[in-house]
Amino acid sequence: MSSPSPDDSDLLGRCLRRDPGAWEDFLARYRDALQRAAKATLLRVVGAVREDDLDAIVEATLLAVVKDEFAALRSFAGRSSLAGYLQAITTKIALNHLRSERRKGWLRFRPLDSAADAPAPVPTETEDPQDLTALRRAMEQLPPRDRLILKLFHLDGAGYREIASLMGLSLNAVSPALIRARQKIRALMGEPR
Repeated sequence: MSSPSPDDSDLLGRCLRRDPGAWEDFLARYRDALQRAAKATLLRVVGAVREDDLDAIVEATLLAVVKDEFAALRSFAGRSSLAGYLQAITTKIALNHLRSERRKGWLRFRPLDSAADAPAPVPTETEDPQDLTALRRAMEQLPPRDRLILKLFHLDGAGYREIASLMGLSLNAVSPALIRARQKIRALMGEPR
């Protein structure tokens, strides 16, 4: 388990004590990370980023952070960096935002072609760049619905309920849909089922 950096801990403590200037320092340090997380989620789910959606998600995240006397910051357990924790909150809020927009009828899922324009993650030492290339190629060959369910579950960390709501599936249909999508991508990559 990693612990927060001394800078994170100091800023966290200052915010919780409501020290003068602490919130401004918090925004200066983390607002860009929140915007990147919101943008990445929008690109993965709908394939495009509208500025009003991006702004709404970041503002909702900041409101969630300060809600109930900074309850979200008080519940930070230090199992990740503070930035990672805040990005996870942002992703969840982005998914909720998209679900709400879909219910209103303002959002329609589109093919995820523009998601390919997003910067590729940098391979870690344990990841083979050829495997990542093969995975990307296989993902591009999947039908948009299969691509979406895999991205929601594996990249955005969405739970079955969120996936069911976003994709208009019953809760019981999520698991079989994930299994089928995984089988398709394994077949495309030439792996045994």
